[in-house]
Amino acid sequence: MPHARLLPAIRAVVFDFDGTLAATDIDFAGIRARLREYFVAHDCWDESLFQRYILEMIDSVCARLGGERAAVVRRGALQIVHDGEVEACQGAAPYPGVAEALRELERRGYRLGIFTRNSRECCHLVLCRHPLPHTALLARDDVPNVKPHPDHLLQTLERLDVRPEWALVVGDHHTDVETAVACGAHAVGVLTTTGTREKFAECGARLVLGSAAELPNVLPPKPGG
Repeated sequence: MPHARLLPAIRAVVFDFDGTLAATDIDFAGIRARLREYFVAHDCWDESLFQRYILEMIDSVCARLGGERAAVVRRGALQIVHDGEVEACQGAAPYPGVAEALRELERRGYRLGIFTRNSRECCHLVLCRHPLPHTALLARDDVPNVKPHPDHLLQTLERLDVRPEWALVVGDHHTDVETAVACGAHAVGVLTTTGTREKFAECGARLVLGSAAELPNVLPPKPGG
């Protein structure tokens, strides 16, 4: 097992969901375009917002508005996001080999968690048809601050009763790696979507794999090495 020495005493693995465990293929560009139209219609759009992540875009708009108007606009904006996610998740499935990999890690005794910026409802649209072993799932509905804010990962690790230095975070986006590093956890990047080896390495990933399905090949036979 050539890579095991690069991953210290890991006891838990926390996965991103979209693009890491499941091929949801959410149309983020389409959601962004619909949000822009919505905010323009409500006279609260600023072109500088388009460079932000979707949830942070909504937060920025609502912070400027304040009061009841902000609450109304937020509800409408989140509905647009939710509709786009549901459309993608209704027919989504895990990547090949992922379910088998998670079952193998569970068999070895690793604690498994999921943290995602997606909604809990959309995760369950996939998981009810394609169950994946996990002890904790924290979606955006479950935390006040979503990743890349460190609190999202820290609360997930608290549910798993694991210290950050004993945890491995697996994700397809550089923010997953950055969140892990900020918390003192270890990270593995996967090349299932747009992430690159260079960007993952720059952000501090210990390893880069083609898919989360490869994880059993690089982790020790039992937690703690």
